[in-house]
Amino acid sequence: MYRGKVISVLVLIMFVILLSGFPLMLDTSQGALKFTVTPFVEAVKSYTDGLTTGESFTYKIKDRERSFFEDMTGFFTLSLTYLFIGGVIATIVGILAGGWMAGVRQNGIKDVVGFLGTIPDFILIILLQLLVILIYKSTGIRVAKVASTFNEPAVLLPLLTISLIPAIYLINSLSQRTYQIMTEDYVLTARARGLNKLYIYVQHIFRNLLPFLKADLYKVTSIMMGNLFIVEYLYNLPGMTRLLFTYGHQFNLIVNTLFVLAVMYVVFLWGMKLFVSGLERVFIYD
Repeated sequence: MYRGKVISVLVLIMFVILLSGFPLMLDTSQGALKFTVTPFVEAVKSYTDGLTTGESFTYKIKDRERSFFEDMTGFFTLSLTYLFIGGVIATIVGILAGGWMAGVRQNGIKDVVGFLGTIPDFILIILLQLLVILIYKSTGIRVAKVASTFNEPAVLLPLLTISLIPAIYLINSLSQRTYQIMTEDYVLTARARGLNKLYIYVQHIFRNLLPFLKADLYKVTSIMMGNLFIVEYLYNLPGMTRLLFTYGHQFNLIVNTLFVLAVMYVVFLWGMKLFVSGLERVFIYD
């Protein structure tokens, strides 16, 4: 067990270093694309040497040298906040809408939900921004910020965007599981006994749906971590991915940011697990 985790960590470290240094291996200085490993090896050596002196945990904004850990705290907190709130929204919507759709026979509603799931993130963001602008021009009412400013980050549209795709995934997944559970003998027996519908759903259907929901959390967190890059970039959010897109290719900065994003994935996953466990403690009882 521990051996597998150690191997996974080592593979992650190697992947992050290779991904961060890949642009250094591409040389276009002479007008033709050439592959060379010398700049990559030098960057890795400089990074490892700087681990003891602290130089590996600095980066530059123009001519100013900044501490990565001092600046990272605010970026990390904002990204994780959007992820967790979006994850909670997606989970609640997935459970409620999935349970409702399990009893819906109209294929048109399911087709609409399926269609929304096929819209790429960047197109969805542009459509939402255009819709907000159209409403503002037509009514003079600003329903949401289309992008973040220095002091006011956008909230509604980023949360809607980052939660929509995982919510649709959960709706499709949980509705199928709910329909299967609804045909089980213990559910049919509970209905025959005249038990309350809400009691049946919570104590029989939702209880047996939880293992599938917990298994889906890995997919949900992966989807949302991928969406985070697009959401933060197009909404100009000051999150962790800004360190990748804004300050050029600095090997130290990219390596450190990718490592922190990996940590963020783990923290976010465990946070969602705690949330689902909380739902289980609140609603499920013997």
